[in-house]
Amino acid sequence: MNKHVADATRIGRASGAKAPEFQELYDFDAAALTLTSAVFPYDSQIHRAHVVMLATQEILTADEAATILKGLEKADELAAADASLRTYLPYEAALKREIGNVAGKMHIGRSRNDLANAGKRMFLRDQLLRTISAVIDLREAVVNKAADHLETVMVVYTQRKEAQPITLGHYLMAISENLSKNLDRYRQLYPRINQCPLGAAATAGTGWPLDRDLTASLLGFDGLVVNSIEGVAGWDHVAEFASDNAIFLAGISRLASEIQLWSTDEYQVAELDASFAGTSSIMPQKKNPDSLERSRKAAFAAMGPLVGILTSLNGIEYQYSAARVELEPRSIDALIAATHAMTGVVRTLHPNKEQMLRYAAENYATMTDLTDMLVRRIGIDYREAHEIVARVVITAIERGIKANRIDLALVQEAAVAQIGHEIDVSEDEIKDALDPVQNVRRRKGKGMPAPQAVQAAIDDARQSLKRNRIWFNDTLKALAAAQQRLETSVETIVG
Repeated sequence: MNKHVADATRIGRASGAKAPEFQELYDFDAAALTLTSAVFPYDSQIHRAHVVMLATQEILTADEAATILKGLEKADELAAADASLRTYLPYEAALKREIGNVAGKMHIGRSRNDLANAGKRMFLRDQLLRTISAVIDLREAVVNKAADHLETVMVVYTQRKEAQPITLGHYLMAISENLSKNLDRYRQLYPRINQCPLGAAATAGTGWPLDRDLTASLLGFDGLVVNSIEGVAGWDHVAEFASDNAIFLAGISRLASEIQLWSTDEYQVAELDASFAGTSSIMPQKKNPDSLERSRKAAFAAMGPLVGILTSLNGIEYQYSAARVELEPRSIDALIAATHAMTGVVRTLHPNKEQMLRYAAENYATMTDLTDMLVRRIGIDYREAHEIVARVVITAIERGIKANRIDLALVQEAAVAQIGHEIDVSEDEIKDALDPVQNVRRRKGKGMPAPQAVQAAIDDARQSLKRNRIWFNDTLKALAAAQQRLETSVETIVG
């Protein structure tokens, strides 16, 4: 486990070390790059791949290509020290100062339009992989926590009201299934992002005999954005990434909100680890859920890029336009920070098992099973049984009787009031119906809260995680292989 980071703000009930995943929520904003700086390393790769392709097609001579490739090394050094050189025309001018007019030949057969779109696709490709890796880690933490709590009985809520008994493991596997769908969306997006627009030039392509497939291969793209207009006008992959992020973070926010509710002084069913909590500068008793609130803030902020991108697309024609809103590095860094933080929160969360079980036993969450028992035992219709149990609950609340203290006499009293006579049930049957542990064990169907059903879901999730990790690693290997091909091609030309 990572060593926790010391912080002078760690006082009061949150004294001690702050988890690095929590610290990331404070640090990402100041560390965020501009989009221009974030994309520049990809532009540098594109220059090299384009020159290699031009030499292969004999559009450049070997000497011209070698001179340009050697000059790019110096131009990159200058741009690393001077951010103003990270946009294309100033960069080309710097290259020209280093190697002369041959630098201008690097631009044969392309435009800033297809160059910019290719660089941003490569940047988004890597950010998408970064996101997928973080979501896989979060899902794994959720599944592992669920496996630790197969029999930790708790109440599930609907409309912020106690509903029925489940287990913490069952609840967490619901989160796991949601994360699985997010991983599906992100993986489905990858091949749509990983298409190369180079060769589209400004929008109508070029008369030069380019090998578009070679350039795409050297840069790790899976294929081409075939139509030259779509190559520079297409922006749906950016909107889709922003949409997927907003959907994913909405789920993260709901989980954080629920954990925050559990950790309140009134509920006390779970406790945040101190390494993920803050404190008050004035109230020493406070243990603030800062990691949760800052993660939720990142989720709220994710809506801005999505709305901005879609609004910009609605406001322009189907063509290249600088009016399109980008997906900025800061937005993605916020998502990653929130995902890392929630991974740590889940991994270190301290459930209060006794309190969870007490709520499930005392607070009328077992009434559905009492109703079901009456239907099975005496053959009345569900609505009649529902009304009998509703009378039981109303009377119990009025008399201060907890759910696990409801007895045969109270049920018979409600039955007489509702249907005019007593019913043929026993004290043991009522006790069994009102036992939250038995409530859970009766729900053995697929996807339900009984321990064996949850274990089956955990087993399936672990296989899914394994497949996702294999895909992720294979994708990284493919990109590394493309990078090696590019470097080898450059070395062959430079000599």
